[in-house]
Amino acid sequence: MKRGTVIALFFVLCIVAIISLETQYSTYDYLGFNPNFVSDHIPSGEGVVHAEFTNAIGSYKGPYVIIYVTGQQWHWDFYPHDKVYTNFTVVPVGEPVVFVIHSVDVFHEFFIQAATSNFTIPLSVGAEAVPGYYSYLVYVFPQPGLYHVACAEYCGTAATGLGHSWLVGTILATSNATLASQITGGVMPQGTWDPYVNSSSTG
Repeated sequence: MKRGTVIALFFVLCIVAIISLETQYSTYDYLGFNPNFVSDHIPSGEGVVHAEFTNAIGSYKGPYVIIYVTGQQWHWDFYPHDKVYTNFTVVPVGEPVVFVIHSVDVFHEFFIQAATSNFTIPLSVGAEAVPGYYSYLVYVFPQPGLYHVACAEYCGTAATGLGHSWLVGTILATSNATLASQITGGVMPQGTWDPYVNSSSTG
């Protein structure tokens, strides 16, 4: 085979590979959420369709509260609440919450700890956020309060001064439906911290 033919064939294969990746991963994937992945990665009711999810869900029964988590330098996006506030989400108390986790840049680790000082139970649970892969973390928040989210995998620094230690967030667990509604409307609770703002909003 002539050298020119080999080179041409190589470029054709590269183009085919790029096109196949673009059809597999849409713009929504790069932003952190693709509605089509609901049927592929999340069970409907009590059914499970994914081996990793089966391992994560264990004995928990549906339905589940689903939060899509995208890690990136240097913030967490929580769908569907990412349109309201960065690095923050609200979840119910006493119900299984499924975090579907991935990264759009480098390796991160989504790590949850109790942030309210009067909690009597220790808490530290997490799952890796990996580019091109979905991890699952299922947790039932036992009591209301603020939970701190950090990155437990060193993920670099930036010339602007931001870096690994800035990849933080807050989860509010509440049984108050009115408060949850206010939050999704953009009214944030006291104690919520975001490194991109100078002070927390009140509500």
